[in-house]
Amino acid sequence: MNTPSSVRVLLVEDSPTDALIIGEALIDVTEFEHELTRTESLADALAHAQATRFDVVLLDLGLPDGNGIDTFRRFRQVAPETPVLVLTGLTDISVGLVAIQEGAQDYLLKREIQAALLSRAIRYAIERNRALTALAASEERFQLAVSGASAGLWDLNPHTGELYLSPHFREIVGHDEDELSNDMHAHFQIIHPDDVERVTLALRAHTQDRHPYDIEYRVRTRAGDYRWIQSRAQALWDASGTAYRMVGWILDVTDRRRANEALRESREELQRLSANIQHIREEEKTRIARELHDDLGQLLTAMKIDMARFEQTFESRIDAASGGALRNIYGLIDQLVASVRRIAADLRPVMLDDLGPIPAIDWFIHEFSARHGIVVNAQLDINEVAFNRDSGTEVFRMVQEGLTNIARHSGASEASIEIARDEPFCIVKIRDNGRGALPDARRSRKSFGLLGMRERAARLGGELSVESAPGEGFALTVTLPLAVVETPDVDDAGVASIVKH
Repeated sequence: MNTPSSVRVLLVEDSPTDALIIGEALIDVTEFEHELTRTESLADALAHAQATRFDVVLLDLGLPDGNGIDTFRRFRQVAPETPVLVLTGLTDISVGLVAIQEGAQDYLLKREIQAALLSRAIRYAIERNRALTALAASEERFQLAVSGASAGLWDLNPHTGELYLSPHFREIVGHDEDELSNDMHAHFQIIHPDDVERVTLALRAHTQDRHPYDIEYRVRTRAGDYRWIQSRAQALWDASGTAYRMVGWILDVTDRRRANEALRESREELQRLSANIQHIREEEKTRIARELHDDLGQLLTAMKIDMARFEQTFESRIDAASGGALRNIYGLIDQLVASVRRIAADLRPVMLDDLGPIPAIDWFIHEFSARHGIVVNAQLDINEVAFNRDSGTEVFRMVQEGLTNIARHSGASEASIEIARDEPFCIVKIRDNGRGALPDARRSRKSFGLLGMRERAARLGGELSVESAPGEGFALTVTLPLAVVETPDVDDAGVASIVKH
């Protein structure tokens, strides 16, 4: 015990004989020195207690101005923090026990007071009072912290199921004391049925396996609605590892849960809107690219071919000035075609410069099959042909136009693509199992899809041939010279690449 070396004692005793016995016993105590002050009435004792701090009070319950337990109660009101040892006679033992229940440290029988007994009782009273004072201060700090956090306290005995619920706990869960008794079963009755098992498992995991107890669940209020609470707790275990007490607190987190749920729904809605916008944007880009490429680009190519036919028809009648004008028109048409193709290339969802022609064709075949339901078998020599940038783009566009024509006109269910190296050529074959058509060279030359493909093949120094018959499908073969297809690109400062001729 941490008893002070010098103890200030207030003796409240009106009997000179009893006061003498107690004084002599104190003189014989060797564990500490003492400073004794004696009063013979309760009024004087109260005055001294207010003026001076004493380490312990020896209080006789039978005084001229006080009798029985009321004497202790009156002193306790004036000096609640001073430890009190009640002095009783044989007939007052029951009163001494009541005094202990109400805050006295102990009681002593006057006729049995000895130095050793008195020393032990004084040291015990001082130490016990110090511990109780520290505990009260700690509890007060905890209560202030909990009150500041708007938390409700609970204290569980796992053995009996007895559960203490603080008034604020009942306020949070929306029940009065007469509606929610102090036992765990009553609390489980107001937990949402979907959450009971989670709470049970969390309690078991904490008390048996010492996992942290921190859980959110719903409780039913008196009005019948449910509120979310967060519950945290810490158990105490005995030497055998059995939990014998569990203390915790709860917070009402309903508003936070609702705010988080609203935020989650807003984010999901934003993601859906963003995905839809992106999807619409890609579809629109693809549609614009297709229309520019398939319609305007091919119309301009057809115009160029018709202009060439017109020039051949009236060749003998065209003078130098008219010939120059026609060449200017050809140049403008070439520029328009190139511009349209650049715009279409910029709008396409796959970047050929990043992927290369073969991966781009793989991507397009996948998208084409998914969109049109046509099975496409592809045999692509990935490493056999070293396409340069321009030839790779042209081959990709030929495959794109060929499959697009199949989807639009053939009624086919299957198609095949083959790109192979056959020295000294690169061979591109596109076939389908559709309705086919009568051989008609004139019609083939004027077909917009074939016009664009023929022009692309011609720019690479190649040729395009067509095989078709009713009911036997449609097949075309593009033969391209490897010397052109694999020619390295020329930088912007050099002359035009051979693939432009």
